[in-house]
Amino acid sequence: MTKLLFGVSDTQECRRAIQTIIKFFGHRDEIELTLLHVTPEIVVYAESGIVDYGTIENIENEKSNAILNEFESAFNKEGIACQKILKTGNPIDVVLEIVNNYDLLIIGASESSLLHRIFNSHQNSFINSSPIPVLVAK
Repeated sequence: MTKLLFGVSDTQECRRAIQTIIKFFGHRDEIELTLLHVTPEIVVYAESGIVDYGTIENIENEKSNAILNEFESAFNKEGIACQKILKTGNPIDVVLEIVNNYDLLIIGASESSLLHRIFNSHQNSFINSSPIPVLVAK
């Protein structure tokens, strides 16, 4: 059984990676696909006033679950079952904590200029730090 870990985010580049995964792995029976979405830790500054941390956290969890459900639905339509993991923290740290349980890490390519500027260091960090092979899908 080949275990794939797909780091998902709310980007078009990541959504385009769905078709790449389906193309390369959709016809195989011995594939286990896990979708991982990492939300950043919520920081509330005291000078910002009265804030209900629980409400903010619930909103972020709802958004994150919606992203995971969207990706799961796309794979399910192609007959590919998925497991979902939602974690909080630094994406690189979270991925590196669990990546040894998988055979291949899949991330979406950062192509657009804004995403490239913001996330390029994450993409490079995943590639350089991962102890398993990394597929940058586009």
